[in-house]
Amino acid sequence: MSKPLSGIRVVELSTFVAAPVAARLLADLGAEVIKVERPEGDAWRITGVHYAPGRYSDQENPVFDIYNAGKKHIALNLKEPEGMEAFHKLLSKADVFITNTRPKALAKLGLTYDDLKERYPRLVYGIVLGYGEKGPYKDMPAFDTSAFWARGGFLRDLGVEREDYAPVQPPYSMGDTITGYMLMGEICAALYRRSQTGLGDYVRSGLLHNSIFTMGTMNIITQEPYGKTYPADRTAFSVPCGDYRCADGEWIYISGYNAALYPRMHQMIGREELTDDPRFQTPAGRWEHRAVYYEIFRQAFLTQPAQYWLDLAMQLDIPMTRMSHFSDVTKDEQAWANGYLENVTAPSGNVNIMPRSPIEMESVGTPVTRVAPGIGADTDPILTDLGYTPEQIVVLRQSGAVK
Repeated sequence: MSKPLSGIRVVELSTFVAAPVAARLLADLGAEVIKVERPEGDAWRITGVHYAPGRYSDQENPVFDIYNAGKKHIALNLKEPEGMEAFHKLLSKADVFITNTRPKALAKLGLTYDDLKERYPRLVYGIVLGYGEKGPYKDMPAFDTSAFWARGGFLRDLGVEREDYAPVQPPYSMGDTITGYMLMGEICAALYRRSQTGLGDYVRSGLLHNSIFTMGTMNIITQEPYGKTYPADRTAFSVPCGDYRCADGEWIYISGYNAALYPRMHQMIGREELTDDPRFQTPAGRWEHRAVYYEIFRQAFLTQPAQYWLDLAMQLDIPMTRMSHFSDVTKDEQAWANGYLENVTAPSGNVNIMPRSPIEMESVGTPVTRVAPGIGADTDPILTDLGYTPEQIVVLRQSGAVK
């Protein structure tokens, strides 16, 4: 099967998550992705091992695999002239270059967009930025925990202010993944443009920018004239939507605000008379009396276990779901039924449940996660493809230019 990006070569010079996500998804779409690592490897390899020391190792590292599956791996020392020469040979045959190296470091290496655009006019140059290319923070190191979650307002404003208040702790890699999605989409658009014009492009995706856009509703409604404030307690949201605790201690969540939902909700809790109650017949009335309205539903949901309400909601076509823990997701029958999860066997022989690639296209088929090899595992065949002889590869290795 010919995939959409078959024949496209991507050179990736990146670490951690955001840029590797974009490259991994391009690989799932059929591109040949060559990941260039330092001789000591991507720092995310070490991070992955730290999550389960004693089990995860170079032979089993699913936290690294999820963002680096399906790639070829070469280890080059770009501080050595021979290593940089090999890197430029890679770029000369590449369609796409992806990096999250900070602009100041790229300038020292001579690998900024301005350095390369005339030398490789067809190259699509994609970069992940932290705080953007301008302003006082442009050279600051950035991670999704800082530039996406902390700077974007989520951590400070999502925890309800109480005596024991503390900011919400950030979910790892989620902001990176969103940023990688954006970069992947822009690269595909740039490749289409190149097919029309023959010219490459300069493609950027920033953690802070993606945070601001992703949380755009909150950024708007906290301004005047809306005046919404955070942190917010439960009654700050429209009822009956939102979260409820059930008799078994589990939690459910109801979404949607359309008018047809309210009578069905009243039917579900056995309070059909609420539909004719003047307090709850209009949006303004439901908002004015939301504390009373919420208490009616809160007390009702406490009378039965979560599964009772979930079954009833399905019968009544009410948008309700169980509120899962992260640890529940890998056991979710809905996820398994749709192939959103897969069992992946590591070289160690252990099997890990992993999220499957989100790429869903008829022309691609079902992506299968191929675990990432060790540092520089494909160095020799990649260099051979670039025209190096076995003797030259030995010399490069001895000089420290490659691993």
